[in-house]
Amino acid sequence: KLAPLDPLDAEPDAAGYGTFIHAALEAFIRECPPPAPLPADAEERLLEHGRRAFAQVLDRPGVWAFWWPRFERIARWIVGVEAERRAGGALAASVTEAKGEISIPSPAGPFILTAHADRIDRDGQGRLLLIDYKTGAPPSEREIVAGFAPQLPLEALIAEAGGFKDIGPGPVAALEHWKLGGTDPAGKIIPVKADAGSLIAEARQGLETLIATFAKPETAYEARPRPEQAPRFSDYEHLARVKEWAAGEDGGDE
Repeated sequence: KLAPLDPLDAEPDAAGYGTFIHAALEAFIRECPPPAPLPADAEERLLEHGRRAFAQVLDRPGVWAFWWPRFERIARWIVGVEAERRAGGALAASVTEAKGEISIPSPAGPFILTAHADRIDRDGQGRLLLIDYKTGAPPSEREIVAGFAPQLPLEALIAEAGGFKDIGPGPVAALEHWKLGGTDPAGKIIPVKADAGSLIAEARQGLETLIATFAKPETAYEARPRPEQAPRFSDYEHLARVKEWAAGEDGGDE
């Protein structure tokens, strides 16, 4: 139960930008939920939620000059997308920052898969759309299909099974990343082109294989399971003293 700590010298404006965006969007959707049309002052309401989310850092010059103008552009883009999607009752419900879980049988007993979804929409036909907000670069289609970016497919697996209590079960129609950069364009919807059903089935099969493999006592928990591929996140690699091992393999001092 180790949790990585933020670097001591981390800039709170850069480190917390994504958190602020998520908090503002969550509060906005909760205040103005579908299927009701957006109020006339929707953009100002979202900006106000942004001011509250950014409150602790908004007086910092870097935030005020750099991050806040980006959020203003994102807010305008979000309101436009929301209005378009709600037209004609096409959007029946939305939940944000939703927590869900399902139990998957394994040789070592039930394995609990948990998720925290940025947003799940239900359309007028009862189908689900899973959305992941990205203030940075979203994973590529190739990474998703290859299983290297399983977040949305696994969230979809939980959603289909009714693991998100606030939205209920339903068939998953689509998966999307919303890139919220705040530049030009301020936002961009990047749909996952691969069939959602196939991705969900492959994600479950891959997860079940992984669980069964690590249920075996002889399976090692390697610090670098793919040495040829640099890990995107390595918060714990130093705890295994990998650099010391690598130096020993190269003939250095052990």
